[in-house]
Amino acid sequence: MPGSQLDYYEFMGFSSAELKRRYAFYAERFQPGTRVLDVGCGRGEFLEVLAARGVNGVGVDLDAMMVEAARHKGLTATQGNAIDYLNTHGEDFDGVFASHLVEHLPTDQMEKLVEGSARALRPGGLAIFVTPNPANLDMHLGEFWIDLQHVRFYSPLIMRYVLHRSGLSDVQIGYSDLFRLGPELSYEHIPPFHEQAAQARWGPYAPLRDGLQAPSTSRRIAQLEQRVHDLMSWMQSLYPAAEYYVSGRR
Repeated sequence: MPGSQLDYYEFMGFSSAELKRRYAFYAERFQPGTRVLDVGCGRGEFLEVLAARGVNGVGVDLDAMMVEAARHKGLTATQGNAIDYLNTHGEDFDGVFASHLVEHLPTDQMEKLVEGSARALRPGGLAIFVTPNPANLDMHLGEFWIDLQHVRFYSPLIMRYVLHRSGLSDVQIGYSDLFRLGPELSYEHIPPFHEQAAQARWGPYAPLRDGLQAPSTSRRIAQLEQRVHDLMSWMQSLYPAAEYYVSGRR
């Protein structure tokens, strides 16, 4: 019999502070005074961030120990099946948030979750679904598979279509730079290569360059720098943000 996901979180050392740091990016999308449902609320980190913003957060989670941990913090959380809960709370919320939940569900259940979330929103309400980014190589080959409950990746285009089909409008795909996996690369934009700029880097040694280098050597150095630039750009493309979100309005 599998244990509570709370045991897994504690064994893996998942930091509540780190989760709250990442969740702040999404909480800013919900306005103070609104009522927001956190689907798969876990230990309640997102609910804590909402409360700090003055948002009335409510959580639901299938894991009884997770719910108890959230309630111990004074948060409002219910133990139960998320899809059933959504289907009995039509137009009850200004927002619905589900972080790293859809990847735990097979396709039919994921679709029901999105459809139920759309129905649970009041007119103008916002739904946000956050999930691992399959385009991140480290996530795809390693991080995703350390969770026994993970079922499959969902691509941003699939999620955008499912939200659209569920009746949500203004469907958008976005990324958060607060969660990254991969080698220590600079994720700043790499400027295009210019040979003149490369030559300028010789600075006060330019006369030495001109005296010792044949034109063919200068061209080869320029080509080598261009290849290094292209290689770095390609490496950066393999390690984008480790999670993405899709949002839509009722």
